[in-house]
Amino acid sequence: MKTSVAVVLALICAPPAAKGQDDRGASVGGSVSATNMESRTALSFSGAFGYRFSRVVGLEIETTVVPTLKSAFPGATIQTASADVVSQLGALGVAIFPTPTFTNPNGRAVFFSNNVRVTIPTATPRLEPFFIAGGGIASVRHTADFGYQIPIPLSTLSLPTGVPIPFPQFRIVTQRVTSSFVDLALTLGGGLSVRVASQMSVDADLRMFRLLGGQDQNVGRFGLGVRYRF
Repeated sequence: MKTSVAVVLALICAPPAAKGQDDRGASVGGSVSATNMESRTALSFSGAFGYRFSRVVGLEIETTVVPTLKSAFPGATIQTASADVVSQLGALGVAIFPTPTFTNPNGRAVFFSNNVRVTIPTATPRLEPFFIAGGGIASVRHTADFGYQIPIPLSTLSLPTGVPIPFPQFRIVTQRVTSSFVDLALTLGGGLSVRVASQMSVDADLRMFRLLGGQDQNVGRFGLGVRYRF
């Protein structure tokens, strides 16, 4: 009698154990995304390494790189002449101290995060909705060409009365400027994983990064990728 009960218990417990063993394992993934940052949308690339402890819970390390960031140079405030000064100088057609400019904005952003990946079980094994939350750091770098004008030896301008007056001339000087910062970044998002083979799936996800620094900032990312399970 004891032997029969033991056999029945073994048969009942064996399938879930085997299934749990199949759900555990490491995976790697990569994706291409559209990332919206500082009111600009740019192409980004992501890579992740994860380990799944069960059918539901797993951990992953992910890196997202935005190689080209075409946004305005941060903290740049250009002081211009007042309307009264401009109106007074307009009669002479002379511009004193021309306004500096910031041109050719560029840069890059890198997000590194440790995430918890929670998979929602469904009746269809091929479809796996998932939820992601975590945190890490973000490194953002901006560059631009700062242009300003410096005076060169004066020439003279003759008025209709024949009286010469000095007339300033300027030479444009361009200097490359850089601004970079590292902030704490929180991650929140989710998506859907569609299994296309026994060990491969296609993921679509929507992610938000919250940068916590001198000025809090939200970054959105939507992408498609491929994940391979070992």
